[in-house]
Amino acid sequence: MTAKLDSLRTAREREAYMNALAPSLAAMGPLAALDKIRAFPDPDSRDMAMLALLGEWSGNSAADIIRGGDAGRFGIAGALGLFMMDSGRMTPEQAAAWANEQLGGDARAAVISRAAAAMAARDPVAALALGEGLVGAPQARFLASFASGWAAADPQAARQWASKLGDPGLRARVLDRILDADVSADPARAARNLAEMPPDATPARSVAFMRVASGWAGKDTLAAMSWAAGLADEADRAAAQRGIENVAPVGIGAMLDSGDDGLPVVGGIVPGAPASASLSVGDRILAVAGADGTWVDSRGLTMGELVSLIRGRPDTQVSLQVQSPGTAAPRQLTIGRRQIIHSPR
Repeated sequence: MTAKLDSLRTAREREAYMNALAPSLAAMGPLAALDKIRAFPDPDSRDMAMLALLGEWSGNSAADIIRGGDAGRFGIAGALGLFMMDSGRMTPEQAAAWANEQLGGDARAAVISRAAAAMAARDPVAALALGEGLVGAPQARFLASFASGWAAADPQAARQWASKLGDPGLRARVLDRILDADVSADPARAARNLAEMPPDATPARSVAFMRVASGWAGKDTLAAMSWAAGLADEADRAAAQRGIENVAPVGIGAMLDSGDDGLPVVGGIVPGAPASASLSVGDRILAVAGADGTWVDSRGLTMGELVSLIRGRPDTQVSLQVQSPGTAAPRQLTIGRRQIIHSPR
């Protein structure tokens, strides 16, 4: 194989050879394929081979892989390591061992961080040991990833460990990731865990109540509203209600994006929301009726100002001037406002 590579004069010839070789490499299995690639004589050939192997396994073109986030951030080898672990072709332990042997810098840190997150729930001691030797920003990213994986299974244990970190900034970052993982895995459990937060931990306490409420309301709005309404502390209750309003406001259920021409565009509609009967994705919002009934041009509003005009009290109405794609004339709509409800799937 080395002799064959030596006979190829151009990079294009080598690339074609690697693409032709990829099916047989893929059939070997990941460890054998990587051993074979390791024997190639130069870094460029090894990168070409790993790119071809990644394309064979993922079904993506080389151009798509190179444009992808992992390849752009961590190189082809880093992207291959992450893909092999995420797709189950390597265990986290195998991926971490390969990364420690073959990778360096951000690519190594990325693979072992994801491996640690996958291992943390079943063996936090071994998972944490993967990050030995990391310092600075890579260490901070590793610890946050490790803690996130641990928190998905045991947030209280992860939180107790994180509370002992000496660096206040790092401790806050890791605790944030733990909270996010707890909310993502089980928002009701995350809400119960907030009871352990000291009552004088402001503003961190208010931020935590907002984030739990937002995460819960996006999955089960009615359950989140019931929890928030039952909170005894007024500040906690207000923070939770703000969190709910962030994802489940009283409005028409249209999600707005900025259009190329400066006009807001409907980017999505909550299923069953009031907007679903009269608006479509791609509709441009030309104007909205203000509190006094006069039309306000959307071009003169920030997105926040426009959203504030569209939202309001339950069982009230808002009027819009809308233009749909492919139509010349705008139309006027009046849509009722109501509490947006996200229900469990």
